[in-house]
Amino acid sequence: MHRYLLIAVLFFVGYFSCSAQDQNSDTIVDRFKNFFNSHQSDSIYQQWSQQAKAAVSKSQLDSLLNQQLYPLGKLESATFLKTENDLEHFKLAFSQETLKLVLGIDSNNKIGTFLFQPLDESVKESDTTSVPAKKDTVSLSKNSSPTTENTVDNWVDSLALQYINTPGTCGLAIGIIHNGKASYYYYGETIRGNKVLPDQGTLFEIGSITKTFTATLLANATLTDSINLNDPIAKYLPDSVAQNTALEKINFQNLATHTSGLPRLPDNINPKEPLDPYKDYNRNALFAYLKNYKQRNAPDSVYEYSNLGYGIIGEILAYKKNSSYNELVEKTICGPLELINTTEFPGGDNLAKFIPTYNEKGELTPHWHFLALSGAGSLKSTIRDLLKFAESNINIPNTTLGKAIALTHKPSWLLSETQDLGLAWHINIENFQEIFWHNGGTFGSSSFLAFAPDKKIAVVVLANAAKSVDSIGFSLINNLIANH
Repeated sequence: MHRYLLIAVLFFVGYFSCSAQDQNSDTIVDRFKNFFNSHQSDSIYQQWSQQAKAAVSKSQLDSLLNQQLYPLGKLESATFLKTENDLEHFKLAFSQETLKLVLGIDSNNKIGTFLFQPLDESVKESDTTSVPAKKDTVSLSKNSSPTTENTVDNWVDSLALQYINTPGTCGLAIGIIHNGKASYYYYGETIRGNKVLPDQGTLFEIGSITKTFTATLLANATLTDSINLNDPIAKYLPDSVAQNTALEKINFQNLATHTSGLPRLPDNINPKEPLDPYKDYNRNALFAYLKNYKQRNAPDSVYEYSNLGYGIIGEILAYKKNSSYNELVEKTICGPLELINTTEFPGGDNLAKFIPTYNEKGELTPHWHFLALSGAGSLKSTIRDLLKFAESNINIPNTTLGKAIALTHKPSWLLSETQDLGLAWHINIENFQEIFWHNGGTFGSSSFLAFAPDKKIAVVVLANAAKSVDSIGFSLINNLIANH
């Protein structure tokens, strides 16, 4: 594993209209030195640009300073090293450690980039760069435009290292589509202590990102199987269940936008193994619940995130086709998109690449298994497959499946002035820019997928630990969009 001496790193980026040295970065560093030595955290924060402040709070800066930097002692000197990609590199000599500061400032003389790295003085500084533990890059188009790849690498590296050095985490894989290229980054270990990095074939639990596959199945069924989003679900349930009048007004679109009135989970789910909560919940239990369901909220009245709702979608589609949820996913989505490792049931080589999961305390915790609620969170996948899936949502294929993917993007429920819901996808709207995203989590895994179709940008983050990776995903896609 590639490691840095410093545990936590903060990194912010803005648009640089001129080099940092031209904007008097020496003065910025001198101020930082004085503020640092007098522990004036507020004054340090005031040097940052508004974009940097929007990305990271004052409390996060305080945490970095108090836990990681102040313990290094007095900042005795700061020496300029070089300029690279409009960023200035400085050698910072603390009483107990020597580090490198990568600094960038904007046209208002405010800090936009603030990155601490170890300084290996045995290597010429001109030969050192901030590189991830391992990186692979694949060109997706013949006309990929130039990009400051080192800068993007630094964004990923800083966020990933902050995460992977947090207690309780283990392995991390990040995929990015930007400027016509797919790049993959790997950190940590697949199993605690084995010193083996994840790779493109490493299989992670993806939790609720499964819902985006379920929504795609549903959209595809409206094009190929005479299902309508406005159909009441009772139409597709056994007669003994459909007779419940509380189900009459619940339709597929309600389920797919979490506006059905159904709760997050059914009240008859009583797992024999609490750490594997969905393992025993079968179709009979689901239908028994629906048969006796009593309405709490009317459909189309409120948004309430529901694993139950997506489990019902997956189960109805499988029931109607006399199939299993996994078979539908593999035939309808994975086959056409060549997602060769995405499945509910890893086997063979896939099983060997399916890595263990760790809870918030860093302890091994079981993988999750599903029966009737598979559509809510059962799938396992790799960083490469999910980035391919994201790419198909950016460059939508001219096929029936492509039309289904496009249908999942259609805004169907307004959550707020800045957030819509598609089918499964949450749609953030900022400065007329749409970001589609979904996250996922189990007791031992965390996942995030987001894409901006207009910018042809996507980010996927996978971890085999319960600590959320949402902040990594949002930071990356927002920075990529801002600097596109």
